[in-house]
Amino acid sequence: MEGWWALLLLMAGLMAACGEPGAAPDSAKTHVCIATNADGLASHTFNQLAITGARGAGAQVQIVASHATSDYLSSLQRCATAHPDLVIAISPDMATAVWRAAQLHQTQRFALVDATPIDDNGQPVDLGNVADLLFKQQEPAYLVGALAGLMEKEKVGNASHNVLGILGANHGPAVDPYIAGFIAGARSTDPGVIVKLTYSDSQDPAFCKQLGITQISGGADIVFEVTGRCASGYIDAAYDASVYAIGSNNDEAFVSPAVITSALKRVDHVVGLTVQRLEAGQFRGGQQIFSVQEDATGFTMPSSIVPQDVINQVLDIRVKIRNGVIVPPDTIPPGV
Repeated sequence: MEGWWALLLLMAGLMAACGEPGAAPDSAKTHVCIATNADGLASHTFNQLAITGARGAGAQVQIVASHATSDYLSSLQRCATAHPDLVIAISPDMATAVWRAAQLHQTQRFALVDATPIDDNGQPVDLGNVADLLFKQQEPAYLVGALAGLMEKEKVGNASHNVLGILGANHGPAVDPYIAGFIAGARSTDPGVIVKLTYSDSQDPAFCKQLGITQISGGADIVFEVTGRCASGYIDAAYDASVYAIGSNNDEAFVSPAVITSALKRVDHVVGLTVQRLEAGQFRGGQQIFSVQEDATGFTMPSSIVPQDVINQVLDIRVKIRNGVIVPPDTIPPGV
């Protein structure tokens, strides 16, 4: 009997030893805590892209979902008290909450996606423990603008009036470069194109739909949204009128068949790069601007309405932007 017990103990020891190597990598993983904005865990959001990017980089990901703007600071505090290697916050909505949390937890590293921390006076602030993950949004906007211009110039489908519509949220660094790039891209391929630009702070899809209807009634064949949470209404206006829509930030094709492409900020890719840099000891605070050179910006594969020749021309333009031959502007030209 003693021999059997000795054998069982030996086998148990071997099984435990075999299990230890599998446990070690988990404990060695980079720990990332993502505090979402008010979109929570909804699909097709920067929150989901950030989660995908961190996991794709091999990080152990903890998620604290916010449901309202009033949750932001407490969500960041919950993340920080877990002492992760990195706390990630999402979008300009969280800029002031990040500024406050980063001061309360000065040894904690933070990353803020698509924004810079904002102090209580509304001023942007560079902080040594916050990486501001920013995008050259004029680049993807230039690409989809060039596509829209080619559609109008070549009279593809229902693009026949040589008029484009743009709906932007309030002026700011997350909006105006988008619009500047789109206009420049459209005029690069169709110098005579007419642009109708409207701004609105509304988050009401019904109101934004009416703005879209007004632009379409004025001849707009393709409408470009940089609107945030009222995008669906603006896109609905395009669908109802059998014209085309172009999305921004994320792939908006899920919203409506009217969406022929979207200008992309590849949040998943940028978050993955940030985790990798952290692991390599290369974390740094302040603004870090990502571009087409890091594959951080681009456009979604267009719908079947867009001819392959048009797609090929836009891909050629993307190469020229990558090589510095074309430098999309970030300032809206006067008189638009």
